[in-house]
Amino acid sequence: METIKDFFTLDTIYMVTNIGVIPLWIMLLLFPNSKFTSIVINSIALPIILAATYGYLLYQEFYIDGLFAADASTKIMDNFALYGSLDQLSNLMSNKTFLLTFWIHFLTISIFTGTWIARDAARNGIHKYVVMLPLILTYFTGPLGLFLYLFLRLIIVQKIKIHE
Repeated sequence: METIKDFFTLDTIYMVTNIGVIPLWIMLLLFPNSKFTSIVINSIALPIILAATYGYLLYQEFYIDGLFAADASTKIMDNFALYGSLDQLSNLMSNKTFLLTFWIHFLTISIFTGTWIARDAARNGIHKYVVMLPLILTYFTGPLGLFLYLFLRLIIVQKIKIHE
């Protein structure tokens, strides 16, 4: 019988997370105001699944044979090197586990931002077709989609709130 580690390889986790978020984005694009979308997107299940996957990857990276590896603290501190230079960030990305953890981080924040955009648009009466392009851009580029949505929201609603 296979162990969990043998089944959940980095490639498997990558494929499942990438394919797993696509239906969520389709629901946000096509059915943002449906009750089903609201239940699925706003449930606690998605954050739990993504956080558990994230935690599993961290576990695989730092926890060895029931004890923390002697170099675990060094590895953890080395992760802060990403703030030092672009070359140091590039070196960290050469570690597949770190790269996948970073990717899941990006997917989580993107779906959170997309959900916020869809909910905010519904709250402000902005039609779903107006929000489609910002949602697509948020899926692929994150901040550009959010910026476009906020710009369109300013034009359509003609108000901007600094704090909500």
